[in-house]
Amino acid sequence: MAAVAQVLAAALTLAGSERTTTRVEVDGKVYRVAVQDGAVLVANKSAVVIWSLEERDRQRTAVFKATGCKIVDELPAADAILRGRLSCPTGAGSPAKP
Repeated sequence: MAAVAQVLAAALTLAGSERTTTRVEVDGKVYRVAVQDGAVLVANKSAVVIWSLEERDRQRTAVFKATGCKIVDELPAADAILRGRLSCPTGAGSPAKP
């Protein structure tokens, strides 16, 4: 889990930018959603994650729950961390309304 936090911190480190990180549960799995300047990273907090279409869909749902925005220009990685941009960067960090 420390490795995931390090990857998120390194990937979102930009001078003068504020980063928000939100913990979200989707289908019993816990995700960390990090947002900075409209860029988003979402990672499953489990030690071992096998990437699948179902995992990607849960990650997309986690982004929406955490920000109220959809993820666009997404780039899944072998480490099961989904990266992309938010569809509504001005709403970044605002949780979706139930």
